[in-house]
Amino acid sequence: MSMKWILAIGVGLVGGWAARSLADSPEGAGVKLLEIALKTKERVGRWAALEAERLDDMLAEARSTTEPNVARTNGAANKPGSKGQSGNGRRRARPVKREIQA
Repeated sequence: MSMKWILAIGVGLVGGWAARSLADSPEGAGVKLLEIALKTKERVGRWAALEAERLDDMLAEARSTTEPNVARTNGAANKPGSKGQSGNGRRRARPVKREIQA
């Protein structure tokens, strides 16, 4: 509801300004209206570019949290069903077989 009021006020101001400018010269009014349109187009373009960049950042963050971590040192990926570390992050020492020299 408030957006309609803001839009109505904006249209009213532009229309009134255009009507006032028409009293001076029709060409001046057209130039002013084109100037307003160009500035608006530039602002909307910048806003859209910022929003697109923000969306790309959010998508990249979402992908990084949902995709498996493939940048491990041994090349192993964290896939469902694969054996990984336990939940506490600690590993037990594995027994090492030593060869006895004769």
